[in-house]
Amino acid sequence: MKRVKKPKRGWLGKLVILIFAVYSAMTLVSLQGQINQRKAENDELEAALEAQRLRNAMLLEDIESDDIGEKYARIARDKLGLVDPSEIIIIDKTP
Repeated sequence: MKRVKKPKRGWLGKLVILIFAVYSAMTLVSLQGQINQRKAENDELEAALEAQRLRNAMLLEDIESDDIGEKYARIARDKLGLVDPSEIIIIDKTP
């Protein structure tokens, strides 16, 4: 029985395999970094979403409450200087 000789891999073949392995490893590390970055962004966005949901719930509670008109009327009077149509404005011009 004759032995079949295996073709020898030359240094060029080994170099190509080594370059491919290094490239693959660098790509995997890069992709893992991108995945971690996206996970951090996702966590940040989820926290912002939860905060917005809480704010929306508080606003909805304000809208559904009975004293909402009084609250905003007080804000309009105090901060914006507005008056109710039934009110009379008196301007004192005495020095």
